[in-house]
Amino acid sequence: MRTLVPLLVIALLVAACGGGEVTTREAQTAVVITLWPKGEGKGARKTARLVCDPQSGNLPDVAAACAALASDAGRAALDPPPLDQMCTELYGGPAEARIMGTVDGEPVDAHLSRVNGCETQRWQALAALLPAYQPV
Repeated sequence: MRTLVPLLVIALLVAACGGGEVTTREAQTAVVITLWPKGEGKGARKTARLVCDPQSGNLPDVAAACAALASDAGRAALDPPPLDQMCTELYGGPAEARIMGTVDGEPVDAHLSRVNGCETQRWQALAALLPAYQPV
């Protein structure tokens, strides 16, 4: 009986914790976006926040921003282009942005710019996250 009681207590504790299943919420997407229209450290900056599932934040279209992060193009745009990728030398302006937080539970710290075609393509894939950006 002495060994049965501790086993019973352990079984009740495991059952109360969900039987060993993960009890945390689905992977969270929550980011802070900082935008410098004239380049990082130059002039005013704009900051926005975004949380997906449930959707909230102070972007003009939270649903579009969450959809952009959930898309294949949006996820790929969070990573810099490979060093050996050829990019057009078309300058898109001085704007820079930083997206920090988590996307589907994975840490994210992405720096965006418009210095060439590859970077501008990344920018366009995540445009819904960039608060009220108007090209200079």
